[in-house]
Amino acid sequence: MAIGTAASRITGFARTLLLVTVLGVGGVKQAFDVANTMPNILYTLLIGGMLTSTLVPQLVQARTRGQDDAYTQWLLTVVVLGLAGVSALSIGLAPLLIRLYSHTHDPEQLDLTITWARYFLPQILFYGMSAVVSAVLNVRGRFAAPVWAPVLNNLVVIATVIGFALTRDGGEPTPASLTSGQRAVLGVGTTLGVAVMTAVLLPSLVASGFRWRRGRGFRGIGLRRTGRLLPWALVYVGATQLSYLVLSRLATGVDQFAEYTLAVVVWQLPHAVITASVIAALLPRMSRHAVFGRPDLLRRDLDRALRVTTLLLAPAAVALVVLGRQTSVTLFAHGHTSMADAERVGLVLSILALGLLPYSGYQAQARAFYALDDARSPALVQVAVSSVQILVNLLAAATLPAGVRVLGLAGGIVVANGTGAVLSTVLLRRRLGAVSPARDRPGATGRTPTTRTLVRMGLAAVTGGAAAAVLAAVLAPVVPEGWTGGAVVLAAASPALLITYLAALLLLRVREARRALELYTPRLCPPASRRSRQDGGRG
Repeated sequence: MAIGTAASRITGFARTLLLVTVLGVGGVKQAFDVANTMPNILYTLLIGGMLTSTLVPQLVQARTRGQDDAYTQWLLTVVVLGLAGVSALSIGLAPLLIRLYSHTHDPEQLDLTITWARYFLPQILFYGMSAVVSAVLNVRGRFAAPVWAPVLNNLVVIATVIGFALTRDGGEPTPASLTSGQRAVLGVGTTLGVAVMTAVLLPSLVASGFRWRRGRGFRGIGLRRTGRLLPWALVYVGATQLSYLVLSRLATGVDQFAEYTLAVVVWQLPHAVITASVIAALLPRMSRHAVFGRPDLLRRDLDRALRVTTLLLAPAAVALVVLGRQTSVTLFAHGHTSMADAERVGLVLSILALGLLPYSGYQAQARAFYALDDARSPALVQVAVSSVQILVNLLAAATLPAGVRVLGLAGGIVVANGTGAVLSTVLLRRRLGAVSPARDRPGATGRTPTTRTLVRMGLAAVTGGAAAAVLAAVLAPVVPEGWTGGAVVLAAASPALLITYLAALLLLRVREARRALELYTPRLCPPASRRSRQDGGRG
């Protein structure tokens, strides 16, 4: 799953880089970003929140009763009929929706955003279908299609951007300079990619054994329980989207929304490849543990998710903090994106990276609540998270100069995600007890508690980040300016960070690091069972 997710994120990254190279980070890119987020916003507000919070646990419960086909058919019926109508209605309301989320003062940019929104809004239907089918496939143990389908989406969009670039004569595009044909190329091609991503999932759904049966009734499949969870799912989504609305208006008001979205793409890459893959694999298992009344196994799986994701994410988070500028310059200082713009994106990225671990931990813990059929707790936590983010963002807008407002908006996300991680940890401890005490695992009486292990991983990552920072400072005066110099620093500092991080993990006796070495370097670091046999069973 991680390999497939990495492939989809790498191609998605290539798509983003190509868009930045062709469109720059000015008014055209901001118009594209605002318009392209509208389908996601409406889908999440209307049904995506319910699907995210309740779908997998409810499918697991329906499958234990032998009713998952009926439940899936009901979901697809609701999604197709409901979201098709919503898509048509939202196209007519596109001007109102765009004016709500964009605070730009450029009328040409506003017109371009509305035009692209009308092309993009039909994606709402495809996002809904894709979410339902992907969840069904995950519950049935079929993970390949959901993680590889986005690759096709990205390839279609990459081809679209190349086609758009071929229609241009050169020079940085502006909202007023784009012809109707050029607008249509990007608009139709972007939506076509989402449609292709959805279509390729359907053969896998049929191969999993699902069959559509006419006249099938929906009584007794657990809809009443889903209805009880829905109000809290709406609270969660409403709080999330309100904070995003405030951020979007504040960022577009100073024409920095494109810089924010670029930094978020890089920031979320490690989370998507690592945490999202772990969560997608473990959520059906945790839901089954909850159904069969085994909170100890659910707690153990959550513990495993937190340890594994922190082990892998900690060096990535520290690298983005220390090397955010070099990363951004290497990736984005091309085409119509200036060095100054790329450096500002790097500053936003470094700030966002401070909240990467809290964000991933918060998301993993929220899924544990959903596995327990509890949509109330994560909804209340999200209300607190969104309130903190809105407060910090408004404070940043009131106190910071317009040129650096986006840095304050990024800081609001960091503080908010830290709040979410703390509150979720407290509530889960009350619900499940301390996460993974040694007694949860037979024969593991000497196992280090999870909190202490996470702290050791953090210390090791900081040590690696310090080594990378020193090396970057030494190289900075001698490397060339621009993206080539940034690439040289990254090529030298990244291995130094990883080697120092691994050495610190071993010195701090982090068990997960030793296990990783046993798995991937068996000759250099033989497993404990083999060492015991070689030593005649001693130790």
